[in-house]
This record gives sequence, structure tokens and C-alpha cells, in this order.
Amino acid sequence: MNKKIRLLVNVLIVISVMLAAAGCAQPTATTAPQQPTAEVTQPPAPPTAESTQPPEQQKLTIWINGRDSFIGPNEQQLPQDQWYISQAIKRFEDANPGVSIELVIQADAYAAHQMFATAAIAGNAPDIGNFWSGGFTFPLKDAITPITDLIPAADKEQILGWNTTTLDFKEGNPILGYPTPDNQMCVIIYNKKIIQEVGLDYEADPPRTMERFYADMEKIKNAGYLPMAADEGGVDGYAYYFFQGPAYWWAQQNGIDPILAEDRGEAKFADDKALIAALNAYHEIYAKGYMNQDTATSTDSWNKFLQGEVGMIVRVNTFIKDAQDALGEENVGVIIPPEISDTAKIKNGTIGGPGQDLVVSINSKYPETAVKFMSFLNSKAEVLELNKFQTKVPVRTDVTAEDLGLAPGSPGAKINEYAKNYIYWVDNSLSANVINEFNKMLPLVLTGKMTPEELAAQLDKVKGQQ
Repeated sequence: MNKKIRLLVNVLIVISVMLAAAGCAQPTATTAPQQPTAEVTQPPAPPTAESTQPPEQQKLTIWINGRDSFIGPNEQQLPQDQWYISQAIKRFEDANPGVSIELVIQADAYAAHQMFATAAIAGNAPDIGNFWSGGFTFPLKDAITPITDLIPAADKEQILGWNTTTLDFKEGNPILGYPTPDNQMCVIIYNKKIIQEVGLDYEADPPRTMERFYADMEKIKNAGYLPMAADEGGVDGYAYYFFQGPAYWWAQQNGIDPILAEDRGEAKFADDKALIAALNAYHEIYAKGYMNQDTATSTDSWNKFLQGEVGMIVRVNTFIKDAQDALGEENVGVIIPPEISDTAKIKNGTIGGPGQDLVVSINSKYPETAVKFMSFLNSKAEVLELNKFQTKVPVRTDVTAEDLGLAPGSPGAKINEYAKNYIYWVDNSLSANVINEFNKMLPLVLTGKMTPEELAAQLDKVKGQQ
């Protein structure tokens, strides 16, 4: 029995149970109405609380990633009722009597994709799931209820990023979900105190060439600091974060289209000189000692940065507020990756875009309410509330830097400018088997145990596989 049939069977079972329950329900007792007499002249009494029809009770469950979407990196250290998402759920419940939403945190965002697919086959997937968009969401299509016709027209007009949740990125295909209400930008966060101590000024003169970037890291290293820090940590570690710099160096040289052609099997990764150059730069940073040499086993690079031991670290804008809280706002800055080539097709950009989404499962009994909640989270009022907790780049077109209270030159203001010129996440654009292999082999390239050419050849072997 194939996957689609199994899913259909489960849906039919659920429907059958619901119909059976409805058929077995006992009819409500009624009383024959009293016929009025001539003596009755008073108007009928207003309905009492007991006679008022209560709202339908709807209980929904939502899976939310443990970080980088609605929950900031350190937000989980707070009591749960102080989290943004918990407070947003309460506001929605208060505005919609009879609706309750159970929050479930998925600590492993990567594993959550397969868990969702498995749960859908079993008939018990959550009403709403939070996943990585694009190539990570599309393979879940059989477990997802398309929402094309449920999205309010105003949302379609005022929210950017629908292409990242439209099946296979093709206009006219079903829309599988809402973008999460932020446009995440991958940036290099730096410690201003360290940068200034070694005689650099990244506010006025950030590094824009690889030669200058290496020279700056050499200065930081000679001053006794670790220039950059990264962890293994699986797909949520450096394979996810630090690789975004090399991903930009890869895509910026020729654009994203040649990479997608390789993914489809129309060209070879092994022939991609841009990929080889990006991976060589990636390894060189490690080989020159500009990155912690225990990267493959480290799990505390972010803590080291927060403790003031590291000059730079690659992260998304979600992490900005936590860095400012730890180091002081005056000591946190952001820059975009330097350019790998003077002849690159794309310049002065970075990797970014609506990297996560919210989808409705095929098991949900209340898809309309689920979409209503997703729309609520993307409302202007909620976007502004979310930005009190994290530094976000709104996907709403009607939210301005002034609305967000961003001071000119602040990290938040800069990231909003970066968002005007980005390459959509390369890993979200590739097929699952290719990016899985990429992430698995990347540590070996970083540490010199595998050459970039060998990794490229391995990608050619796995592309097209299921």
C-alpha cells in the first residue's frame, strides 16, 4: 500500500469514526412550546446564561521548533508563560471563545519533518506544524492540507514569501502553508569590543574581499582571541549556520539556477567550479586556525561568543537580541559575508528569506481555525509583538523600520536593508537527499578529511534518489 493510499485510509477512518459518533448521538430532548393564552401579554424573557448556546469547543495542537522561529535561542530559559508564542496563543484563545491550542515544542527541527510524516500516516499529526520551507516542506505534501483557498485575500497581498510554500516553487501549484512572520537573514555577528581592540572598524569599513577577511582574522587571532567559532551539532550546528557563508559564496558566483540544474540532474556538481571554490574557502578558514579546531565535536560556540571570547560568529538575526543582552547593545554588530570574486554575478548580499513555515496537517478537524491562527500570527499587531522578543525582518509589506523602533545603523536596521538583496536559502532549495548528504559530508571537507571534489562527486551519486 503506497503512502498516499495509507494516508487516505486514515482520513477515511477518521471520517467514519466521526460519522459513527454523530449517528450514535442521542437526540436532544425538547419540550413542546406552550401555546399563549389571551392573558399572556408580557414579552418573552431574554435568554438566560443557561439557555445561551455555547461556542463549539475546538482543541488544536501546534508543533513549534524549539528555536529560530517563534522561540528565541535563550527564551526557553524563561517560564513558558513568558514566551512570545505562549502569550500569542492566549491572545488568540481569548479572542476566539471555545478554541484552545496545545503547544508542543520540537527540540530537533530536522527530525520533526519525518515525525510529522509518520504521525500523518498514523492519523495523529498535529493540526499545525512548523517546518523549514521550500525543499524541506515539499516532500511532506501528502501529509499537508493545501490552504490556497483558505488564505484571506489581504494576507496574500500584504505578506511576502508565498513562493517558498507553494509546491515546487511553481506559481499556480497548491500553497501548502504560511511563511513564518519573519524574513531571516544569515549574517556575521561580531563583538565590537574585540574588533576595535585589534584596530578595525566594521561600522565604517567592513571586509568585502576574502583577502581582507583573512587578514582581519589573522589580527584577531594574534590578539589572543578566536576569530570565528562554530559547532558540529548536526544540521542545527555549523552545517546549518556556518555553511550559509560558503553557500552564499557558491551561489553568488553564477546565481542559483545552475545549482538547481545540478540538483535536477541536468548538470554535474563535480563540474561546478563555484562550488569547489566556496568549499576551498570554507576549509581554508579552518586550516589557518581562524576557527576552533574542535569544531567537529564542539557544542558551545554560541556560549563562547556570549562570554566575549570570540570575534565573529555566523548566525541568523534571531540571535541578535540574546547577543545584545549578554554583551551590551553597544558591543554587537553585524556584517554580511565578503565577496569571493570580483566577477561574481551577485554582490553585497547574503543568504536569507522566509526559511520556515506553518502548515495544516491532513488529520486536522479544524483547518479553517488553523489557518485563522496562522493568519493571526502574521498580523501586523503580532509581528510587532514578536519583535519585542527577537530581532526580526517582517514579511509584511506594511511594517516599517519606524514601526519596529529600529535606530539608524543598528543591527536590526542593517538587517532590514540586507533583506532587500538576498539569495534564498540554498539548503531549502535543494532536494532532501542532496542536502542531507551535503550536511553529512561537510564536516569532512571542513577538517580536510575529504576534498571538495570528492564531496561534489558524492552529491552526483545521490541526486535523484528517494
